[in-house]
Amino acid sequence: MRSKKVTLKMIAEQLGMTPATISKALRDSTDISEETKRRVKEVADNLGYHPNLMARSLVQRRSYLLGVMVPDLRISFFSEAVRGIYERAREKGYEAIIVVNDEDLENEERNLKFLAALPVDGILINAVPATTNCRLMQRMRDQGIPFVSWDRTIDGFDTSSVTIDDEAAAFEVMEYFVKNGRRDILFLGPTDHPSVVRGRYNGFCKGRNLFGIPERADRVATCKIDYEAARDTMQRVLESGIRPDAVLCVGGLIAHGAGRAILDAGLRIPQDILLAEFGDNDVVARLGVPFVTIHQFPLEIGRRAVDILLEEIDLKPRPHAYHHEIIPAKLLERTLG
Repeated sequence: MRSKKVTLKMIAEQLGMTPATISKALRDSTDISEETKRRVKEVADNLGYHPNLMARSLVQRRSYLLGVMVPDLRISFFSEAVRGIYERAREKGYEAIIVVNDEDLENEERNLKFLAALPVDGILINAVPATTNCRLMQRMRDQGIPFVSWDRTIDGFDTSSVTIDDEAAAFEVMEYFVKNGRRDILFLGPTDHPSVVRGRYNGFCKGRNLFGIPERADRVATCKIDYEAARDTMQRVLESGIRPDAVLCVGGLIAHGAGRAILDAGLRIPQDILLAEFGDNDVVARLGVPFVTIHQFPLEIGRRAVDILLEEIDLKPRPHAYHHEIIPAKLLERTLG
C-alpha cells in the first residue's frame, strides 16, 4: 500500500500553524522568523515532505525549472558548460532538467515538447544545426517560454545567446601556426553547420589569406563531428600523399580521430604535424601528445546563459531585442605532464 503523501496541512497541524505560514517558511519568506523556518523545515524533513511542483507553479505562475538542451555529454566542453548551468540555476533557486539531442532533429523535437509539457520557465538550448524545429520553438516562445542559445546561435531563430567569437579564435590559431613555422595547414571538419564551425572555417580562410598561404581545395577535408569519421578522413588525406604540418580541427572528437590517424601512420605530433582544436577537450589528451587548444571557458558560458535567461523570465513583456554576449576565449598549449 502506498503511504499517504505529506501535505502542508499535515505539517501545519503538527506545529499548530497555518498552511500559509508553512508555505512561506519553506520558501524562506522574509516575513517569517529564522526560528520558525528552522522548526518547519525540520518537521518537513522528518515527515518526508516533498513540494508539489505543479501545484506551486499554478499558484506562483512559475515552476522554478529550467530546461537545458545539450548535443553530446561525451564532450567535456558540453559537460562543463552544463555544470556551470546547474550550479548557477541552484544559486538562483532553480533546478535544471538536462536533455540530450545527440545532434538529432527528432530527438530535439521530442525533448522540446517534453520540456514544454512540464512546463519549464525557460530553455537554454544548444540546437541541432537546422531550421526544422524553429517553428516549434517560436510557438513555445509565443506561449511564454523564453530561449537562450549557448555556444551556438540558431539559423532562422533569433534569440539571446552566449558564445565565443569563433572566427577570431580560429584566426588566432592560424597566427600561432605561422609564428611556429607551419604554413601547410589542413582544415578538418564541417565548414558550414553548426554556426560555430562556420565561424571557425571563416577564421581559417581569413588567416590563410592574410598570411599569404595559397588556397588549395585539398587542404580542406570535410567530415562529421565524430571520432571515427575524422580518423578515416585524416587517414585518406595521408594516404593520398598530402603531408600538412598543422591541422586545425573544429572540435575535440575530430582532433582525437585525426591524431590517432597521424600516429598510426608513423608520424609524430607535434614535430611532424601540429594539432589544434576547440573546447579544451579531455578526449584529445588520450593521445598522449602535446596539442594546441582554444579554451572556451564553458563554466562561464553556462553561468552567463542562466543569468540572461532569468532576466528574460522576469521581463514582462518579453524583450523585442535580444542580448548576444561574447565570452573571451584563450589559446593554450597543452603539454605532457
